[in-house]
Amino acid sequence: MNTLQRFEYVALRLMRRFVFSERSANRLARWLPYYAPSVGENEPARIVADYVRDLAAANVVLAGQRTLEVGAGRSNGVGYGLIAAGATSACLLEPFVAFDAVRDAALRESSPTFAAVDLRKLHRVRDFAAIADASIDLILSNSVLEHVREPHAFFAGCRRVLAPGGVMLHRVDYRDHFFKYPYGFLTFSDATWSHWLDPGDLPRWRLGDHLADLAAAGFEARVFDERSDPQAFAKVRGNLRGRFADVVTGIDATSAVLFARNPA
Repeated sequence: MNTLQRFEYVALRLMRRFVFSERSANRLARWLPYYAPSVGENEPARIVADYVRDLAAANVVLAGQRTLEVGAGRSNGVGYGLIAAGATSACLLEPFVAFDAVRDAALRESSPTFAAVDLRKLHRVRDFAAIADASIDLILSNSVLEHVREPHAFFAGCRRVLAPGGVMLHRVDYRDHFFKYPYGFLTFSDATWSHWLDPGDLPRWRLGDHLADLAAAGFEARVFDERSDPQAFAKVRGNLRGRFADVVTGIDATSAVLFARNPA
C-alpha cells in the first residue's frame, strides 16, 4: 500500500473499531466501504450448496450425517438447508449472536423447503459444553475459523464431540475483511493491531497456523481449493511485520477449504 492507501485503510479500521459495532456494521453494510455482512444469514441455501460441493471433493456425503454448524448467526437458515439436504440432525453452535425469532420465521416462510423441515431435528447451543461426547459425525463452518481467537481450545472441543472417524470441513476466508486490501492487516505489528485496529474478531491467523493447530489436536488434515492473490501480495511483501515476516506456509492464502478427520 502507498501512503494514501495506508491512510485510507487506517481511517476505516479506526472507524470500524471505535464507531461501528458488529450489529450496526451489518445494518449499514451497503454504505460501509469494503464491508460485507454474513452470507450465511442472507443466502443459507448457497452455503449448503457449497458444503455439499466441498464434501464431495473429499468423498463425503451429507445425507445421514449428524451435523454441527459452527457460527450459525441470528437464524437457523443453514440448519434448515442441512436437514433438507438429508442430514439426520443439525446442531447449530452460536456463542455470540442472539437468536432472532422474527428474522428466522420470515426466512422459514420464504422457502417451502425450509418450512417443511422437521424442527425436532434441529437445535441451537451456545457452547461445546452443551454437546455430548462423540455425538456428531460432521462439523461445518463457513467464514468462521478466521475469527476464532483460541483455535487450540476450539479444535479440542471439536475433537471431543466428533465421533470416531467423524470429519470437519471449514471454509476459511483469510483475507483482511476490508476486502480492498486483502493483506493489509499483515503490515502492522501485533501491538498496533491489538490496541488500535482489530475490530475485535480478526486475530489474523494464517493457513499454516490452522494446520499446525489441527495437527496438535490430533486431526488428519488436508487443504482443498487454496487461493491467493499474487498481485495484491506483491504490494505488501516488503512491508510484512512481526510474525508474518517469517511465516512461509499459507502466508498469502486468501481462502482455503480445510478438511480434517478424527482418527477412529
